[in-house]
Amino acid sequence: TTTTPATTTPATTTMASTTVPAAPQPAIWPAADVVFTTPEAAATDFLAAVFGEGPVLGEFQAGDQRSGEFEVFASVDGAAIGEPRSLLLLRQLGPSNGWFVLSAVSDVATVTTPEPMVAVPAAPLTVKGVGTGFEATIVVSAFVVGDAATEFDREVTMAGNLGEALPYTVTLDLTTASPGQLIVLLVRGGTGLETDPGDFAAVPVVIG
Repeated sequence: TTTTPATTTPATTTMASTTVPAAPQPAIWPAADVVFTTPEAAATDFLAAVFGEGPVLGEFQAGDQRSGEFEVFASVDGAAIGEPRSLLLLRQLGPSNGWFVLSAVSDVATVTTPEPMVAVPAAPLTVKGVGTGFEATIVVSAFVVGDAATEFDREVTMAGNLGEALPYTVTLDLTTASPGQLIVLLVRGGTGLETDPGDFAAVPVVIG
């Protein structure tokens, strides 16, 4: 008589499915679902939404095939005047390869605290850096990436005067922001002229 040994079927382990949220775009403009096919379009839309129709772009300076930068100028009758007010850094991002403004940088206007793309709470936020403006007036604000009209807070403070960069510290109220929102922190020098954005800088942070 032949006996067939019993067969044991291994237990099947079912792994839970986990959805990893997409990382936010490391950019200040536009929103992640907006696609600009040229760097000029992305940069122009940012300036128009944030400053109105006054500031104008210099020539596009390519870094590589997917990145580059524009100097930003004040204007008179649509023509650039004076020294550059800021430098917009751009790059193609995402599956659509759209153009995004990563940040705005300046030697005399900075946001040093918090650092770009750091997670911050939906709470009062201390912002530090240097700035310069007419009669030492600067403005520091926070708004949603891609939606400059959704501004959480705006503070007017004092820093350097007419090209002299001096430190500032303000507290912006982000208590109404939502987790995961990408926020722009913008510092700009006061000028009193609609066609002059003042020296400015902008960086993105994430509501944690």
